[in-house]
Amino acid sequence: MNAPGTNTLKQAKGTGLASMSKGKEDPSEMGQQLFYGVGKKRSYVRALPYLLQAAKLNDPHCQNLVGYCYDLGLGTEKDLRRAMLWYRKAARYDDKEALGNLALHYEKGEGVKANPRKAFSLYQRAAELGDAWAQCNLAVAYLEGVGTRQDLAEGVKWLQRSARQGNAKAQYNLGVAYRDGEGVRQNSRQARSWLERAAKQGHKKAIRALKSLNLMTASRRRTDTQDG
Repeated sequence: MNAPGTNTLKQAKGTGLASMSKGKEDPSEMGQQLFYGVGKKRSYVRALPYLLQAAKLNDPHCQNLVGYCYDLGLGTEKDLRRAMLWYRKAARYDDKEALGNLALHYEKGEGVKANPRKAFSLYQRAAELGDAWAQCNLAVAYLEGVGTRQDLAEGVKWLQRSARQGNAKAQYNLGVAYRDGEGVRQNSRQARSWLERAAKQGHKKAIRALKSLNLMTASRRRTDTQDG
């Protein structure tokens, strides 16, 4: 699931919010403050009515948050049909997180019939808009040939874009690609560099892969010393 942003409030883009008179509560701001726990105690139950109000005024970020609440049952009962409805509304405004969340549902077949090609298309849209999580998932689709023709070079390209934004999964996969020489020229230095970045974020597979790589390197050095 593409978690709905950070603790930074996103400015409302819906036309309805811009016309609100001064002094009135901004439902987008109030809803996000309560959702993220910024300046107020976090409460999904209290956040949802504000988010719904902003969503109906065409704020795409709040539309995605409403979808997310229905998706996971935050502050309301879980309802995948409503979740998909609000994700689609937000996606029409090219909301990156909504596009990614839609893609995940089409990939997994949750709330909709599984459709790898549709999932790939949605991941691609979100990735091109700069979403690191979607870029990583798009890369995996290319690498594994899911929903599209397998293309290792294209997969590595999207891993690089995602990894540079700090996505731990992409950093791990990129490190493995450099270690094994898949879709890119084998490079132990680059492999270690990307695995270290992922490991610092607590990525468990990266931690194990880095230990294995270090043991392998140490073993080679001992062998080279003995041969010399």
